Amino acid sequence: MHRTRLFFWLAIVWTLVIVVGLTLPGKSLLAGSLFEFDKAIHFGLFFVLTLLWLEALAIGRISRALPIFAAIVVFSFLSEVYQQLLPFERTADVFDAVADSIGAAVGLATWGIAHAYWPLKQSQKN
Repeated sequence: MHRTRLFFWLAIVWTLVIVVGLTLPGKSLLAGSLFEFDKAIHFGLFFVLTLLWLEALAIGRISRALPIFAAIVVFSFLSEVYQQLLPFERTADVFDAVADSIGAAVGLATWGIAHAYWPLKQSQKN
């Protein structure tokens, strides 16, 4: 399987995991010390999401990376609107979207630095 195709499918699966997670009723979520770090979890989910989509679609080009990053930031805010519209105990939290966006920004920066220092050979990009 080509590298970009693998990242594409991983990105789709990760996106679906996020959508399913934000669709679950609040009482369905596990309680415990892990979920006390809600904003860190949001950061991590969107950090990984950004890296996966950038590897899948940007092909090492910042001109392709910026629109992908922007779409992920929009997705983070729309996911909060979506949660507010659900008919059960889920509410929008703008700080969740901010944590998502910061995770995406750090993902973009990490991806950019990695590609600046370790560019892929042209044959490996496909």
